[in-house]
Amino acid sequence: MTLDVRFDCMMPDRCSNGPQSWDGALEWLGADPFSHTAVGKNDHTWNAVNKSDTLDLSTKISAYSPVTNPVASRWETADAQIRCDKISSATPGCAFHKYVPTWVMNFKKTPQAVAHAWLIQSKLSNHPGSRSANKPMFFLPSADKNAPGRDPNKNRDVICPKNSDGTSWASKYGNPRTTAVPEISASDKPSCDEFAYASSYNSGGMPGGVVGGMNPVASGDACVQAYATRVTQGEWRLYDDERLAGPTWNEVCGRSSMSGWINSTSMGGAFSSGFSGKYRLLDKDPYWVSFPEFGHCDASKATVTCTVPKA
Repeated sequence: MTLDVRFDCMMPDRCSNGPQSWDGALEWLGADPFSHTAVGKNDHTWNAVNKSDTLDLSTKISAYSPVTNPVASRWETADAQIRCDKISSATPGCAFHKYVPTWVMNFKKTPQAVAHAWLIQSKLSNHPGSRSANKPMFFLPSADKNAPGRDPNKNRDVICPKNSDGTSWASKYGNPRTTAVPEISASDKPSCDEFAYASSYNSGGMPGGVVGGMNPVASGDACVQAYATRVTQGEWRLYDDERLAGPTWNEVCGRSSMSGWINSTSMGGAFSSGFSGKYRLLDKDPYWVSFPEFGHCDASKATVTCTVPKA
């Protein structure tokens, strides 16, 4: 098989291509194809002007076998495009942006938040972030990195508005059985957790129309309502908030009252500086959200009950 790999800058006003060279033949023989490697090199010069500049190095990989005409490629892909930016990080860098990464929430550390996210993703028809339903989450960056100028905190204020004294909605309106974790954080208080995430176009707080919100609601009151409580040390439950009407499962978002430490820790730096930074996610980039510990659970019934042992 002969491979032909080309890395070409498609924005001549902002970048230039250097010569492309290989240290070995781009031909793999049938006897032992894995014993042969070829390393290629191509230098590009990126003439970025503004912080918002991005660069697309479109990559074309084609292949043909000895029985076909080399001009007639048997296989070709454009999924290996490289995008370089100075937006997602203070340090310029590049990523294979056609790859859709998967964010796995930390069940061992924050089981309550994971249970809430799994329930909403699995049960609602919009399935935010579900790979099996082909419903990706679409990233909304922080205000200083965001093209449309929408601060994710504004989404949060729709679903989880603060009280007049600046405290969390959950401290006044959340279920009184919500459990905090003062043994971990002395100042821990009930907090409002929403899914889909505020930093996404899937958020119920994201306006529709030209802003691009996918599931806009006027208030978090329109979401599925739940709360997290501790039954015994190490055993937590996520319950429907029975003070209110039960869910119809036609909702497009979820709102749950839970520990503030749990809520903030479930995302926090692990997502913002870790996951989104690692994959250099930019405005509207898709990603999946996964909860492998809940793989055995059945969300098809009207009343959802599932037990997940904590490792």
